Amino acid sequence: MRRRTTLAALAPVVLALPLMGCGAVQNALDCANTAVVVVDSANALQQAVADGVENPAEVDRSLNRINENLDKIIENTDNADITRVAEDMQKAAGNVRESVEQGKTPDVSPVVDAADELTQVCTPG
Repeated sequence: MRRRTTLAALAPVVLALPLMGCGAVQNALDCANTAVVVVDSANALQQAVADGVENPAEVDRSLNRINENLDKIIENTDNADITRVAEDMQKAAGNVRESVEQGKTPDVSPVVDAADELTQVCTPG
């Protein structure tokens, strides 16, 4: 359900593309595409944690995917809001990793919330 909501939130990106310059179009597409991957990774993380953290390696893989994609977003944007949200999400993902390493059940809601916010800032307004 969250994926459909995310995809619906990104629909305005596609509709706004004809109104934007070529460089802006590519940046919006890159951000939107990467945001979808980040949201998918956040959902995978949420599922891995919901499974009782019985497989910390899966949590670790999800966190690695999130961080790799957030790094791409940060490297390819000059938008301060996008950078801020991506960095906030990296911090939230780091907190999840730390909790798992300590054997605690992590709170993934800040990661999921940041993923949702990322889709919002990647959508041209």
